[in-house]
Amino acid sequence: MTCKELCEQHKAKKNGPSSRYGNGQKRCQICDIFLNWTGIFCPCCGNKLRTRPRKQDYKIKLDLKKSRNFGKFENHTD
Repeated sequence: MTCKELCEQHKAKKNGPSSRYGNGQKRCQICDIFLNWTGIFCPCCGNKLRTRPRKQDYKIKLDLKKSRNFGKFENHTD
């Protein structure tokens, strides 16, 4: 698996101080790039995309952010 540079079309930009994973961006370790991509495999090299940070501290922060956002929609009724 090597990068064919097709992933440049889906390259994600950093949105301020918030987490890239929290914003729905995914990372390809082969291409070394963050992507805005709905699939679980890189469109360029076919490698499985990382959806969670590696460092434990950042994993905890991401989980806290997701649980707070989940609570906002939980009590919503129409």
